[in-house]
Amino acid sequence: MSETGKNTLTKSDFEIRIAGLNTDKTRTSLGSSTIYQVYFQLSQAPPLAWRDIFGREWKDLNPLQEAGIDGEFLVMHCPLQEVASIHLPALKKAVGATNIAYKQHAREQATEDMRKANVWGDERKTVEDMARSLDFE
Repeated sequence: MSETGKNTLTKSDFEIRIAGLNTDKTRTSLGSSTIYQVYFQLSQAPPLAWRDIFGREWKDLNPLQEAGIDGEFLVMHCPLQEVASIHLPALKKAVGATNIAYKQHAREQATEDMRKANVWGDERKTVEDMARSLDFE
């Protein structure tokens, strides 16, 4: 189950993508005239597990450049002239790798949830069978 209570983890078509650049939110970083806080609009606000996976994927691909998730935005601090040629291609690669890893995580989570439900069902049956055998008279 996702944080919203909807079972998005089992959707095989789940995918986050970079939908655009938010020009209203993108602005210079405090104390700099060349470094910007660049806000990329995501197709949806990613679940916590997706954000965690993205953090790992991004660090593996680009350990010296920070990028993070803020709601429905992917945010990075960089010069604007580097966005198109350097950062956007790297971010797209990290988002793609994150989608693949998240789908695997979702499959594993669904399998684990099913296993837990089966164990719980077996336990309930054992308890119910024992309860039926009791004589309270």
